[in-house]
Amino acid sequence: MKTTHQVLLISVVLVALAGARPAAAYDKSAFVAPEDGALVVLIQNLHEDRAMSFVVFDADKTCVAEVGGREAEIIRMKPGKHTLYVAAYSNHRIDLDLAAGRTYFIRLFSTEKFATRVSDVTLVQRGTVSYKLVRNWLEGARVVHASEDPCRGKPLKERTNRTQRRINEANADWKNGDELYRFKYKLLKEDGLTAQEVGWL
Repeated sequence: MKTTHQVLLISVVLVALAGARPAAAYDKSAFVAPEDGALVVLIQNLHEDRAMSFVVFDADKTCVAEVGGREAEIIRMKPGKHTLYVAAYSNHRIDLDLAAGRTYFIRLFSTEKFATRVSDVTLVQRGTVSYKLVRNWLEGARVVHASEDPCRGKPLKERTNRTQRRINEANADWKNGDELYRFKYKLLKEDGLTAQEVGWL
C-alpha cells in the first residue's frame, strides 16, 4: 500500500491558499494570456480529489506545479514547444505547442481502479467534448498562480533516479503508443483560447 501511494505521488494536502478566488464566471480576466506569453491552466475539479495533489514536472526534473484541493492553477509559459510530465499510477507525458496570447487548459483528475483511485489527464482540445466542458470544470475551483506555488522550480520530493524512471516510463508509452494515443496527450497552438474566447467561459 505504501508503494502504491509513492507511485501515485498523490498525497493528502491541507491547502490554505491566501488570496485564492473563485474561478469561472467570477473572474475570467485571470485566464487571459498576455500578448507575449501563453497561459496553461491546470484544473483539479473532482470532489473526490479534494484531499489529493497532482505533481506536474518538466524534463529537467523540476516541479512546474503541485495542484491540490479544488484548484485552477495558472502557469505563465513561453510560446513554443514544451514537454511536461504528470507523476501518476501510469506516468503521463504531455506535449504542448503554445502560441502567444492564448490560454490552454488541462484537467487533472482520478478514476477508480482496483479499489484505489489513480490519476488521469484530459487536455482541452478544440473541437472535442473537453473544449465544451471547461466552464463546468472551472466552476467552484479556486484560482491560484504558479508563482505562489512552493513546489515550483524545485526538484521533486523523491529520489532523482525515481523521477528519471517516471520520465523513461512516460516516454516509452509515448513512443510505443499509436497516433491516437499521442494525440490524446498533445495540445496544438490552435487549442488555446483567445482573450475573446476566455470571455465566453
